[in-house]
Amino acid sequence: MLALAALGLVLWLVYLFTPMAGRAKAKETVTDWSFLRSSRFWLLTGLLFCQNAAEQSVVGWMVTYFKDSGIIAGTLAAYTVTVMWGGHPRSAACSSPLCSHSNSPARPWCLWRFFCTAFYFAMMQTHSQLPAILLLFAFAFSMAGMNPTAVASAGKMTTVTSMGIMLPVASSGAILMPWVIGKVAESAGLAVGMATNIVPCVGLIVFAILVSRMREE
Repeated sequence: MLALAALGLVLWLVYLFTPMAGRAKAKETVTDWSFLRSSRFWLLTGLLFCQNAAEQSVVGWMVTYFKDSGIIAGTLAAYTVTVMWGGHPRSAACSSPLCSHSNSPARPWCLWRFFCTAFYFAMMQTHSQLPAILLLFAFAFSMAGMNPTAVASAGKMTTVTSMGIMLPVASSGAILMPWVIGKVAESAGLAVGMATNIVPCVGLIVFAILVSRMREE
């Protein structure tokens, strides 16, 4: 942890002392806040909020859930996160060709949102080790790629200012939903807590459909 902290400090120092051409000119530019009045911007932010909420809840709680329920025991349970992240690069590699066949980058991923919700629901129903691992990989595969695709769907609204609002707001889902699961698990059990994660999964479907029906701005 100390090594990571030191490297992080070095990174910030590099950014701090690296000369940036046109810095003075950039300060004179008037910030455009028109994206705040865009429904598409907030729908994309909601989409990313649900994506972060659902994904990080699985990353944070799935190992505990598998161990607690006895589905996966021993050393293998510690590798569930590795299995999940293993599906990300494979899914991300598919995003470019899929998006190239649509006028809206979000449209090809509407079907994947249904898969994501279905895989998560099935994962909560299984009680066997192999199906649990396979469904976890499938969930990760269908989830990955949404973040860059949603950002790409912002189109002309993609600016330093808009991303400075969209990404932090969306990232708050990664903090809120795991906390909600923990609170529910305290009173009703971890299985019920994990079941609440179906809410952001359904939210992914709703937001993806709404975004895909809007014209690019």
